[in-house]
Amino acid sequence: MPVHIVKLTDKKANKDYYLEWSTVVDAPVTKGMPLDEFKEYYRKRNGDDAFVKLPERLERVEAKGTSSIQDKDVADTISLNRAGEAECHLDYDDLIEEYCNPPTPGRSA
Repeated sequence: MPVHIVKLTDKKANKDYYLEWSTVVDAPVTKGMPLDEFKEYYRKRNGDDAFVKLPERLERVEAKGTSSIQDKDVADTISLNRAGEAECHLDYDDLIEEYCNPPTPGRSA
């Protein structure tokens, strides 16, 4: 399953979140995490061999918001997403709200 790394920036909270994005389901397949947490997750999930290649992928992420070689920027990667309920499209801020911000009491994850 092709998976890109995507960086979403919550400008209100001034926080960056990193997550894996599936090109099969056109949606995140992980929650958004701070970079250190994402690196730890990535190493555990993909092993040391893949982790060696992570800096190269993260270089693209820092430059354009996505590790995708084909996409111009993060907007391209998320443009056709089906990340919402019933596979509806979510805009950038809604993606952050749904996948990056921790749930508040009374709100399900």
